[in-house]
Amino acid sequence: MESRLLKYLLYLTSLLSLISSTVVELGPEFGDQSRLEQPHLVMFYAPWCGHCKSLHPVWYELGNKLTRHPVTVARIDATLYRSAAETYNVRGFPTIRLIGKDRTLEYVGDRTSVALTEFAIKGSRPLMPSVGSAGKLRDLQKSDDVIFLSVGTSDDTRKCLSLVAPQTVHETIIAEVTNDGIVMVDKNTRPTYINDDTELRPDLSISKSSGVIVLKDKQVFEYTGSLADCINLVEWIKSERFSTFQVGSYPVIHPLLFLKYKIVFYYGEDEDRVSEMKELSSNRGSLAGDFYFVQINKAEYIENLISAFAEVGSVIIYEPGTEVYSYSIDHEKSIKSSVEDFIKNKATLYGGTGFLAGTKKVWYRLSSNVLPLFYDHPFIMGIVLVVPIGLLLLCCCDEQRSKDDPIRQVRASESHMDLLWDEDSDSKKKIKSEEEDEEKEEEEVEKDEKEEEDAEEKDPDLKKEE
Repeated sequence: MESRLLKYLLYLTSLLSLISSTVVELGPEFGDQSRLEQPHLVMFYAPWCGHCKSLHPVWYELGNKLTRHPVTVARIDATLYRSAAETYNVRGFPTIRLIGKDRTLEYVGDRTSVALTEFAIKGSRPLMPSVGSAGKLRDLQKSDDVIFLSVGTSDDTRKCLSLVAPQTVHETIIAEVTNDGIVMVDKNTRPTYINDDTELRPDLSISKSSGVIVLKDKQVFEYTGSLADCINLVEWIKSERFSTFQVGSYPVIHPLLFLKYKIVFYYGEDEDRVSEMKELSSNRGSLAGDFYFVQINKAEYIENLISAFAEVGSVIIYEPGTEVYSYSIDHEKSIKSSVEDFIKNKATLYGGTGFLAGTKKVWYRLSSNVLPLFYDHPFIMGIVLVVPIGLLLLCCCDEQRSKDDPIRQVRASESHMDLLWDEDSDSKKKIKSEEEDEEKEEEEVEKDEKEEEDAEEKDPDLKKEE
Protein backbone atom coordinates (compact mmCIF):
# COMPACT_ATOMS: atom_id res chain seq x y z
CA MET A 1 0.00 0.00 0.00
CA GLU A 2 2.81 2.42 0.89
CA SER A 3 4.74 1.62 -2.29
CA ARG A 4 1.64 2.24 -4.40
CA LEU A 5 1.02 5.55 -2.64
CA LEU A 6 4.65 6.53 -3.22
CA LYS A 7 4.29 5.81 -6.93
CA TYR A 8 1.19 8.00 -7.12
CA LEU A 9 3.01 10.82 -5.34
CA LEU A 10 5.97 10.59 -7.72
CA TYR A 11 3.63 10.57 -10.70
CA LEU A 12 1.75 13.59 -9.35
CA THR A 13 5.01 15.45 -8.71
CA SER A 14 6.25 14.82 -12.26
CA LEU A 15 2.87 15.86 -13.66
CA LEU A 16 2.94 19.13 -11.73
CA SER A 17 6.47 19.81 -12.92
CA LEU A 18 5.34 19.30 -16.51
CA ILE A 19 2.46 21.72 -16.06
CA SER A 20 4.48 24.44 -14.30
CA SER A 21 7.68 24.00 -16.32
CA THR A 22 9.22 26.88 -18.23
CA VAL A 23 10.70 24.75 -21.03
CA VAL A 24 10.32 26.56 -24.36
CA GLU A 25 9.23 24.53 -27.40
CA LEU A 26 11.21 25.88 -30.36
CA GLY A 27 9.96 25.95 -33.94
CA PRO A 28 11.15 26.72 -37.48
CA GLU A 29 12.21 30.26 -36.53
CA PHE A 30 15.03 28.88 -34.37
CA GLY A 31 18.42 28.79 -36.05
CA ASP A 32 19.76 32.35 -36.14
CA GLN A 33 21.66 32.50 -32.86
CA SER A 34 22.49 36.19 -33.33
CA ARG A 35 18.87 36.98 -32.41
CA LEU A 36 18.99 35.18 -29.06
CA GLU A 37 18.67 37.60 -26.15
CA GLN A 38 20.25 35.10 -23.72
CA PRO A 39 21.88 31.65 -24.01
CA HIS A 40 19.56 28.72 -24.71
CA LEU A 41 20.12 25.22 -23.33
CA VAL A 42 18.55 23.21 -26.17
CA MET A 43 17.71 19.52 -26.37
CA PHE A 44 17.41 18.23 -29.94
CA TYR A 45 15.12 15.21 -29.69
CA ALA A 46 13.17 12.72 -31.77
CA PRO A 47 9.66 11.58 -30.74
CA TRP A 48 10.57 7.90 -31.16
CA CYS A 49 13.85 8.12 -29.17
CA GLY A 50 13.72 6.20 -25.88
CA HIS A 51 16.66 8.10 -24.34
CA CYS A 52 14.91 11.37 -25.19
CA LYS A 53 11.74 10.23 -23.42
CA SER A 54 13.69 9.34 -20.28
CA LEU A 55 15.42 12.75 -20.37
CA HIS A 56 12.20 14.79 -20.61
CA PRO A 57 11.44 14.74 -16.82
CA VAL A 58 14.99 15.95 -16.10
CA TRP A 59 14.57 18.65 -18.72
CA TYR A 60 11.37 19.97 -17.18
CA GLU A 61 13.09 19.98 -13.79
CA LEU A 62 15.90 22.06 -15.29
CA GLY A 63 13.33 24.52 -16.62
CA ASN A 64 12.10 25.11 -13.09
CA LYS A 65 15.55 25.28 -11.49
CA LEU A 66 17.08 27.75 -13.93
CA THR A 67 14.31 30.36 -13.94
CA ARG A 68 16.51 32.76 -11.93
CA HIS A 69 19.55 32.34 -14.15
CA PRO A 70 20.19 34.07 -17.48
CA VAL A 71 19.60 30.92 -19.52
CA THR A 72 16.53 29.60 -21.34
CA VAL A 73 15.79 25.88 -21.23
CA ALA A 74 14.30 24.75 -24.54
CA ARG A 75 13.80 21.77 -26.78
CA ILE A 76 13.15 21.20 -30.49
CA ASP A 77 11.93 18.25 -32.55
CA ALA A 78 14.92 17.64 -34.83
CA THR A 79 12.94 15.30 -37.08
CA LEU A 80 10.34 17.99 -37.77
CA TYR A 81 12.73 20.96 -38.10
CA ARG A 82 15.70 19.43 -39.87
CA SER A 83 17.23 22.73 -40.94
CA ALA A 84 17.91 23.66 -37.30
CA ALA A 85 19.41 20.20 -36.68
CA GLU A 86 21.69 20.61 -39.69
CA THR A 87 22.72 24.10 -38.60
CA TYR A 88 23.97 22.80 -35.26
CA ASN A 89 25.40 19.54 -36.63
CA VAL A 90 23.05 17.17 -34.82
CA ARG A 91 24.02 13.55 -35.51
CA GLY A 92 22.19 11.64 -32.78
CA PHE A 93 19.44 11.90 -30.20
CA PRO A 94 19.29 13.42 -27.73
CA THR A 95 21.87 16.11 -28.52
CA ILE A 96 22.34 18.90 -25.98
CA ARG A 97 23.75 22.28 -27.00
CA LEU A 98 24.17 25.57 -25.14
CA ILE A 99 23.62 28.20 -27.82
CA GLY A 100 24.13 31.93 -27.46
CA LYS A 101 25.09 34.93 -29.58
CA ASP A 102 28.79 34.37 -28.98
CA ARG A 103 29.01 30.67 -28.15
CA THR A 104 27.90 27.16 -29.12
CA LEU A 105 28.83 24.45 -26.61
CA GLU A 106 28.14 20.73 -26.81
CA TYR A 107 27.34 18.87 -23.60
CA VAL A 108 29.14 15.57 -23.04
CA GLY A 109 28.47 14.14 -19.60
CA ASP A 110 25.99 12.53 -17.26
CA ARG A 111 22.40 13.44 -18.06
CA THR A 112 21.51 14.31 -14.49
CA SER A 113 19.87 17.44 -13.19
CA VAL A 114 22.93 18.41 -11.11
CA ALA A 115 25.44 18.00 -13.95
CA LEU A 116 23.26 19.76 -16.51
CA THR A 117 22.55 22.64 -14.12
CA GLU A 118 26.27 23.21 -13.53
CA PHE A 119 26.92 23.09 -17.28
CA ALA A 120 24.15 25.60 -17.99
CA ILE A 121 25.21 28.06 -15.26
CA LYS A 122 28.90 27.97 -16.17
CA GLY A 123 28.25 27.98 -19.90
CA SER A 124 25.99 31.04 -19.72
CA ARG A 125 28.29 33.26 -17.64
CA PRO A 126 29.93 36.34 -19.22
CA LEU A 127 33.04 35.91 -21.32
CA MET A 128 36.29 37.42 -20.02
CA PRO A 129 34.99 39.19 -16.88
CA SER A 130 36.97 42.10 -15.48
CA VAL A 131 38.75 41.68 -12.13
CA GLY A 132 39.45 44.89 -10.28
CA SER A 133 39.48 43.86 -6.65
CA ALA A 134 40.50 41.04 -4.36
CA GLY A 135 36.84 40.40 -3.56
CA LYS A 136 36.05 39.86 -7.22
CA LEU A 137 38.92 37.40 -7.52
CA ARG A 138 37.71 35.47 -4.45
CA ASP A 139 34.21 35.28 -5.93
CA LEU A 140 35.61 33.83 -9.14
CA GLN A 141 37.65 31.28 -7.20
CA LYS A 142 34.49 30.12 -5.43
CA SER A 143 32.75 29.47 -8.74
CA ASP A 144 35.61 27.65 -10.44
CA ASP A 145 38.77 25.76 -9.48
CA VAL A 146 40.80 27.02 -12.43
CA ILE A 147 41.11 30.72 -13.30
CA PHE A 148 43.23 32.37 -15.98
CA LEU A 149 44.28 35.99 -15.39
CA SER A 150 45.57 38.30 -18.07
CA VAL A 151 47.65 41.22 -16.78
CA GLY A 152 48.61 44.23 -18.86
CA THR A 153 46.54 42.87 -21.73
CA SER A 154 47.30 44.23 -25.18
CA ASP A 155 44.72 44.42 -27.95
CA ASP A 156 46.27 41.44 -29.77
CA THR A 157 46.28 39.32 -26.60
CA ARG A 158 42.70 40.32 -25.81
CA LYS A 159 41.66 39.31 -29.34
CA CYS A 160 43.43 35.97 -28.95
CA LEU A 161 41.78 35.27 -25.59
CA SER A 162 38.38 36.18 -27.02
CA LEU A 163 38.79 33.27 -29.46
CA VAL A 164 39.33 30.60 -26.81
CA ALA A 165 36.98 32.00 -24.12
CA PRO A 166 33.71 30.91 -25.86
CA GLN A 167 35.08 27.36 -26.24
CA THR A 168 36.08 26.94 -22.58
CA VAL A 169 33.62 29.13 -20.66
CA HIS A 170 31.85 26.05 -19.21
CA GLU A 171 35.16 24.60 -18.00
CA THR A 172 37.22 27.53 -16.76
CA ILE A 173 37.29 31.33 -16.37
CA ILE A 174 39.48 33.65 -18.41
CA ALA A 175 39.50 37.08 -16.73
CA GLU A 176 41.27 40.36 -17.37
CA VAL A 177 42.89 42.34 -14.55
CA THR A 178 41.84 45.97 -14.96
CA ASN A 179 42.80 47.50 -11.62
CA ASP A 180 45.78 47.56 -9.27
CA GLY A 181 43.49 46.54 -6.44
CA ILE A 182 44.67 42.93 -6.57
CA VAL A 183 48.01 43.51 -8.22
CA MET A 184 50.75 44.72 -5.95
CA VAL A 185 54.25 45.56 -7.08
CA ASP A 186 57.09 44.28 -4.94
CA LYS A 187 60.68 45.54 -4.82
CA ASN A 188 61.47 43.64 -8.03
CA THR A 189 58.58 45.42 -9.81
CA ARG A 190 56.82 42.13 -10.45
CA PRO A 191 53.01 41.85 -10.12
CA THR A 192 52.05 39.68 -7.16
CA TYR A 193 48.66 38.02 -6.71
CA ILE A 194 46.46 37.17 -3.76
CA ASN A 195 45.88 33.48 -3.05
CA ASP A 196 42.88 31.75 -1.49
CA ASP A 197 43.83 32.99 1.98
CA THR A 198 43.93 36.62 0.76
CA GLU A 199 47.56 36.93 1.84
CA LEU A 200 50.20 38.45 -0.37
CA ARG A 201 52.70 35.84 -1.45
CA PRO A 202 55.86 36.85 -3.33
CA ASP A 203 56.01 33.48 -5.10
CA LEU A 204 52.63 34.09 -6.79
CA SER A 205 54.07 36.37 -9.41
CA ILE A 206 54.93 36.61 -13.06
CA SER A 207 58.30 37.61 -14.41
CA LYS A 208 57.02 40.37 -16.70
CA SER A 209 54.79 43.41 -16.39
CA SER A 210 52.27 41.75 -18.69
CA GLY A 211 51.38 38.12 -19.20
CA VAL A 212 48.90 35.31 -18.58
CA ILE A 213 48.85 33.07 -15.51
CA VAL A 214 46.59 30.31 -14.27
CA LEU A 215 45.54 29.84 -10.63
CA LYS A 216 44.80 26.19 -9.85
CA ASP A 217 45.62 23.57 -7.23
CA LYS A 218 46.67 26.44 -4.90
CA GLN A 219 49.52 27.18 -7.28
CA VAL A 220 50.28 29.65 -10.02
CA PHE A 221 51.61 28.64 -13.43
CA GLU A 222 52.80 31.22 -15.90
CA TYR A 223 52.59 31.12 -19.67
CA THR A 224 56.23 31.29 -20.76
CA GLY A 225 55.70 31.56 -24.50
CA SER A 226 55.34 34.67 -26.62
CA LEU A 227 52.04 36.53 -26.26
CA ALA A 228 52.25 37.27 -29.97
CA ASP A 229 51.99 33.53 -30.71
CA CYS A 230 48.23 33.17 -30.44
CA ILE A 231 48.11 29.49 -31.44
CA ASN A 232 50.58 28.49 -28.74
CA LEU A 233 48.76 30.59 -26.12
CA VAL A 234 45.41 28.99 -26.98
CA GLU A 235 46.90 25.49 -26.77
CA TRP A 236 48.43 26.29 -23.38
CA ILE A 237 45.09 27.51 -22.02
CA LYS A 238 43.31 24.40 -23.29
CA SER A 239 45.90 22.11 -21.75
CA GLU A 240 45.79 23.86 -18.35
CA ARG A 241 42.02 24.33 -18.03
CA PHE A 242 41.49 21.35 -15.70
CA SER A 243 42.53 20.70 -12.11
CA THR A 244 45.59 18.48 -11.91
CA PHE A 245 43.80 15.95 -9.65
CA GLN A 246 40.35 14.68 -10.54
CA VAL A 247 38.02 11.85 -9.67
CA GLY A 248 37.49 10.13 -12.98
CA SER A 249 34.45 9.27 -15.03
CA TYR A 250 34.05 9.26 -18.80
CA PRO A 251 33.20 13.01 -19.07
CA VAL A 252 36.32 13.79 -17.00
CA ILE A 253 38.72 11.41 -18.76
CA HIS A 254 37.64 12.09 -22.34
CA PRO A 255 38.91 15.71 -22.71
CA LEU A 256 42.22 14.80 -21.02
CA LEU A 257 42.99 12.41 -23.87
CA PHE A 258 43.40 15.34 -26.27
CA LEU A 259 46.02 17.14 -24.19
CA LYS A 260 49.78 16.89 -24.41
CA TYR A 261 50.10 15.72 -20.80
CA LYS A 262 50.41 12.16 -19.53
CA ILE A 263 47.75 10.75 -17.20
CA VAL A 264 48.37 8.81 -13.98
CA PHE A 265 45.38 6.59 -13.15
CA TYR A 266 44.80 4.95 -9.79
CA TYR A 267 42.04 2.35 -9.73
CA GLY A 268 40.89 2.02 -6.14
CA GLU A 269 39.78 3.87 -3.03
CA ASP A 270 42.74 3.49 -0.66
CA GLU A 271 42.98 6.75 1.27
CA ASP A 272 46.78 6.72 1.48
CA ARG A 273 47.05 6.30 -2.28
CA VAL A 274 44.54 9.06 -2.94
CA SER A 275 46.39 11.39 -0.55
CA GLU A 276 49.64 10.67 -2.34
CA MET A 277 47.99 11.47 -5.69
CA LYS A 278 46.73 14.79 -4.35
CA GLU A 279 50.15 15.66 -2.93
CA LEU A 280 51.84 14.88 -6.25
CA SER A 281 49.29 16.98 -8.12
CA SER A 282 49.90 19.98 -5.84
CA ASN A 283 53.67 19.71 -6.43
CA ARG A 284 53.65 19.05 -10.14
CA GLY A 285 56.88 20.94 -10.65
CA SER A 286 58.80 18.39 -8.57
CA LEU A 287 58.35 15.81 -11.34
CA ALA A 288 60.41 15.96 -14.52
CA GLY A 289 57.30 15.87 -16.69
CA ASP A 290 53.73 17.11 -16.94
CA PHE A 291 51.01 14.82 -15.59
CA TYR A 292 47.35 14.77 -14.68
CA PHE A 293 46.29 12.53 -11.78
CA VAL A 294 42.95 10.72 -11.93
CA GLN A 295 41.36 8.40 -9.40
CA ILE A 296 38.84 5.98 -10.91
CA ASN A 297 36.29 3.79 -9.15
CA LYS A 298 35.10 1.72 -12.13
CA ALA A 299 37.38 -0.56 -14.11
CA GLU A 300 35.53 0.02 -17.38
CA TYR A 301 36.84 3.59 -17.63
CA ILE A 302 40.47 2.48 -17.84
CA GLU A 303 39.93 -0.96 -19.41
CA ASN A 304 38.28 0.54 -22.50
CA LEU A 305 41.22 2.90 -22.78
CA ILE A 306 44.08 0.39 -22.54
CA SER A 307 42.13 -2.59 -23.97
CA ALA A 308 43.16 -4.78 -21.06
CA PHE A 309 41.74 -5.91 -17.74
CA ALA A 310 42.72 -3.90 -14.65
CA GLU A 311 42.88 -5.04 -11.02
CA VAL A 312 41.82 -3.02 -8.02
CA GLY A 313 44.81 -1.10 -6.65
CA SER A 314 46.61 -0.87 -10.00
CA VAL A 315 48.47 2.25 -11.14
CA ILE A 316 48.42 2.96 -14.87
CA ILE A 317 50.43 5.74 -16.49
CA TYR A 318 49.06 6.52 -19.93
CA GLU A 319 50.45 8.70 -22.72
CA PRO A 320 47.57 9.74 -25.04
CA GLY A 321 49.69 10.63 -28.07
CA THR A 322 51.40 7.25 -28.43
CA GLU A 323 48.77 5.16 -26.54
CA VAL A 324 51.65 3.64 -24.58
CA TYR A 325 51.10 2.82 -20.90
CA SER A 326 52.76 1.22 -17.90
CA TYR A 327 50.92 -1.05 -15.47
CA SER A 328 51.81 -1.65 -11.82
CA ILE A 329 49.95 -3.69 -9.21
CA ASP A 330 52.69 -3.51 -6.57
CA HIS A 331 50.93 -2.17 -3.45
CA GLU A 332 54.26 -1.57 -1.69
CA LYS A 333 55.55 0.68 -4.45
CA SER A 334 54.65 4.36 -4.21
CA ILE A 335 52.90 6.15 -7.05
CA LYS A 336 55.76 8.63 -7.21
CA SER A 337 58.23 5.78 -7.84
CA SER A 338 56.02 4.48 -10.66
CA VAL A 339 55.94 7.93 -12.23
CA GLU A 340 59.71 8.33 -11.94
CA ASP A 341 60.27 4.91 -13.53
CA PHE A 342 58.03 5.96 -16.41
CA ILE A 343 59.97 9.20 -16.88
CA LYS A 344 63.34 7.41 -16.79
CA ASN A 345 62.15 4.66 -19.20
CA LYS A 346 62.61 2.00 -16.54
CA ALA A 347 58.98 0.84 -16.56
CA THR A 348 57.68 -1.98 -18.75
CA LEU A 349 55.56 -0.44 -21.47
CA TYR A 350 52.48 -1.87 -23.17
CA GLY A 351 50.07 -0.70 -25.85
CA GLY A 352 51.01 1.51 -28.75
CA THR A 353 49.61 2.00 -32.25
CA GLY A 354 51.28 -0.92 -34.07
CA PHE A 355 49.79 -4.06 -35.63
CA LEU A 356 50.20 -6.21 -32.53
CA ALA A 357 48.61 -3.56 -30.33
CA GLY A 358 45.69 -3.30 -32.75
CA THR A 359 45.25 -7.09 -32.73
CA LYS A 360 45.25 -7.06 -28.95
CA LYS A 361 42.55 -4.38 -28.90
CA VAL A 362 40.35 -6.42 -31.25
CA TRP A 363 40.78 -9.54 -29.10
CA TYR A 364 39.99 -7.61 -25.93
CA ARG A 365 36.79 -6.21 -27.39
CA LEU A 366 35.74 -9.66 -28.54
CA SER A 367 36.52 -11.26 -25.20
CA SER A 368 34.92 -8.49 -23.14
CA ASN A 369 31.85 -7.76 -25.28
CA VAL A 370 31.00 -10.70 -27.57
CA LEU A 371 32.03 -13.76 -25.54
CA PRO A 372 29.97 -12.80 -22.45
CA LEU A 373 26.90 -12.72 -24.70
CA PHE A 374 27.59 -16.34 -25.66
CA TYR A 375 27.74 -17.34 -22.02
CA ASP A 376 24.57 -15.44 -21.09
CA HIS A 377 22.48 -16.16 -24.21
CA PRO A 378 24.03 -19.10 -26.10
CA PHE A 379 20.89 -19.99 -28.06
CA ILE A 380 20.23 -16.46 -29.33
CA MET A 381 23.88 -15.82 -30.19
CA GLY A 382 24.01 -19.19 -31.95
CA ILE A 383 21.12 -18.16 -34.18
CA VAL A 384 22.62 -14.74 -34.80
CA LEU A 385 25.93 -16.24 -36.00
CA VAL A 386 24.95 -19.65 -37.42
CA VAL A 387 22.09 -18.49 -39.67
CA PRO A 388 24.11 -15.90 -41.66
CA ILE A 389 27.04 -18.32 -41.96
CA GLY A 390 24.68 -21.08 -43.17
CA LEU A 391 23.12 -18.83 -45.79
CA LEU A 392 26.56 -17.78 -46.99
CA LEU A 393 27.65 -21.41 -47.35
CA LEU A 394 24.47 -22.29 -49.25
CA CYS A 395 25.07 -19.44 -51.69
CA CYS A 396 28.67 -20.54 -52.25
CA CYS A 397 27.66 -24.20 -52.77
CA ASP A 398 24.86 -23.23 -55.16
CA GLU A 399 27.27 -21.13 -57.20
CA GLN A 400 29.72 -24.03 -57.45
CA ARG A 401 26.96 -26.44 -58.50
CA SER A 402 25.89 -24.02 -61.21
CA LYS A 403 29.40 -24.08 -62.63
CA ASP A 404 29.48 -27.91 -62.72
CA ASP A 405 25.89 -28.61 -63.91
CA PRO A 406 25.65 -28.58 -67.78
CA ILE A 407 21.86 -28.08 -67.76
CA ARG A 408 22.22 -24.99 -65.58
CA GLN A 409 24.99 -23.76 -67.85
CA VAL A 410 22.67 -24.05 -70.90
CA ARG A 411 19.88 -22.26 -69.03
CA ALA A 412 22.29 -19.59 -67.95
CA SER A 413 23.49 -19.12 -71.55
CA GLU A 414 19.89 -18.93 -72.81
CA SER A 415 19.09 -16.37 -70.13
CA HIS A 416 22.15 -14.45 -71.19
CA MET A 417 21.09 -14.49 -74.86
CA ASP A 418 17.60 -13.38 -73.90
CA LEU A 419 19.12 -10.54 -71.97
CA LEU A 420 21.24 -9.55 -74.94
CA TRP A 421 18.19 -9.84 -77.17
CA ASP A 422 16.21 -7.50 -74.94
CA GLU A 423 19.08 -5.06 -74.75
CA ASP A 424 19.57 -4.99 -78.59
CA SER A 425 16.16 -3.48 -79.35
CA ASP A 426 17.13 -2.04 -82.81
CA SER A 427 18.19 -5.43 -84.17
CA LYS A 428 15.05 -6.95 -82.79
CA LYS A 429 12.86 -4.37 -84.57
CA LYS A 430 14.74 -4.83 -87.84
CA ILE A 431 14.35 -8.60 -87.85
CA LYS A 432 10.70 -8.32 -86.92
CA SER A 433 10.11 -5.91 -89.80
CA GLU A 434 11.72 -8.32 -92.29
CA GLU A 435 9.56 -11.15 -91.02
CA GLU A 436 6.40 -9.07 -91.50
CA ASP A 437 7.42 -8.23 -95.09
CA GLU A 438 7.92 -11.91 -95.92
CA GLU A 439 4.53 -12.74 -94.47
CA LYS A 440 2.88 -10.05 -96.64
CA GLU A 441 4.58 -11.38 -99.80
CA GLU A 442 3.38 -14.90 -99.04
CA GLU A 443 -0.16 -13.65 -98.50
CA GLU A 444 -0.12 -11.78 -101.84
CA VAL A 445 1.13 -14.90 -103.70
CA GLU A 446 -1.59 -17.02 -102.12
CA LYS A 447 -4.17 -14.38 -103.05
CA ASP A 448 -3.04 -14.34 -106.71
CA GLU A 449 -3.16 -18.12 -106.93
CA LYS A 450 -6.66 -18.17 -105.49
CA GLU A 451 -7.88 -15.58 -108.01
CA GLU A 452 -6.48 -17.64 -110.88
CA GLU A 453 -8.24 -20.77 -109.65
CA ASP A 454 -11.56 -18.93 -109.43
CA ALA A 455 -11.14 -17.60 -112.97
CA GLU A 456 -10.48 -21.10 -114.34
CA GLU A 457 -13.58 -22.47 -112.69
CA LYS A 458 -15.72 -19.76 -114.33
CA ASP A 459 -14.12 -20.10 -117.81
CA PRO A 460 -13.02 -23.72 -118.64
CA ASP A 461 -11.87 -22.68 -122.13
CA LEU A 462 -9.20 -20.47 -120.55
CA LYS A 463 -7.75 -23.51 -118.86
CA LYS A 464 -7.70 -25.42 -122.16
CA GLU A 465 -5.93 -22.61 -123.96
CA GLU A 466 -3.29 -22.58 -121.26
